[in-house]
Amino acid sequence: MRNFINKYFLLLIIFVIIFIVIEVVLKQQVEEYAIYENNEKLENILTNQKALHTYIEDMQKPVIYNLKKSEKLYHEFFDPNILSFTYIARNIHAIENKIEQENNRTQKYYKLASVNPRNDLNIANDFEKELIERFNTSELKDYKKVIEEDGKKFLYYAKPVGENKQSCMKCHSTPDKAPTEMLKMYGDKKGFYEKIGDIRAIISIKIPLEHELKNASKYYNIVSAIIFVSLVFIYLIIFYLMKKLDKKQEKLQLLVHVDQLTGCLNRRAFEANVKREIELAKRSKNSFSLITFDIDHFKNINDTYGHQAGDEILVEVCEMITQQNREYDKFYRIGGEEFMILCPSTDIKDALNIAQRLRIKIQEHNFKYDYITISLGVTEYNSNDSFEELYKKVDNALYLSKEKGRNRVEAG
Repeated sequence: MRNFINKYFLLLIIFVIIFIVIEVVLKQQVEEYAIYENNEKLENILTNQKALHTYIEDMQKPVIYNLKKSEKLYHEFFDPNILSFTYIARNIHAIENKIEQENNRTQKYYKLASVNPRNDLNIANDFEKELIERFNTSELKDYKKVIEEDGKKFLYYAKPVGENKQSCMKCHSTPDKAPTEMLKMYGDKKGFYEKIGDIRAIISIKIPLEHELKNASKYYNIVSAIIFVSLVFIYLIIFYLMKKLDKKQEKLQLLVHVDQLTGCLNRRAFEANVKREIELAKRSKNSFSLITFDIDHFKNINDTYGHQAGDEILVEVCEMITQQNREYDKFYRIGGEEFMILCPSTDIKDALNIAQRLRIKIQEHNFKYDYITISLGVTEYNSNDSFEELYKKVDNALYLSKEKGRNRVEAG
């Protein structure tokens, strides 16, 4: 029974582990899906930023500078709405976020972070300053990581805006080269003394994963429920098949270890159980006893009343002995009318008392065909006894009982 419980408990544990592993993988896939979806958003943002930066630097600024050069526009002209990529990008993003908010969609954190910006809105925090430094030393080309803030997950990405070009130097080299209107607007302290090739700013983007995680979690819950139900169903099928197999094995065990006539355990079971009891006694230092008996003059009963009557008497004797035995005693039919009783944790004195009680019970019973008695032999296991020696001792005790007139108990 214990092996039965252990086997099915182990099967349950295996299925629980399988479910947990699948759940972990699914959870990971949910996050990867959210990251993948936001990577698509990120690529769109970066593509737009690159296009915007290229347009401003290569198309819009040259037009403004040519207009100044041809004196169609005065030399000191400066308007961040058309000349500052940082200003333009920040305002475009603010407009996008407003639209996203109006449509109840996720807003994104966007910042063109710089160590020395003209506008305080663009001041890099400590982490962004560290990234700018690493970008300038070519240690990094870009930076991407899933981060967590206030219990919420975000996809964070940072990338250099681009190295300073010659066109950037008109506003970022020295104050004396900068447009007067720009100096009036921002002053002459910030955003200067940069060099061509410097990385002065990074695009710092933080996209919430919450929306995608929420959507993916719906499918995760559905898939998890399906997997759970499927595993329970598979477990029940396996449980049913194993139980059916166990019942077949139990029947086979009965055929192998049970005497078909009397229902007692047979000689094969006797040898296996006694050898196991010997090993247990060696480890625990506890003893046990054997009681053997056979029916006196059983051959005469068969000869007088026939073998069917003999079989009925065998069955009746076995039923009486089984009722009298203690719960933990084991009862065996060794062959013919010879029987054995294995008495665990029982010394010779108690075993003799048990044997006497059985003898009297049989002697006093009114059998259908004839007056029946039994002769019994009793022995106790000693630490040096082998199975063969123990069997011989109890058999000699039975032989002595018969020699002394039958219907008695002798110790060996």
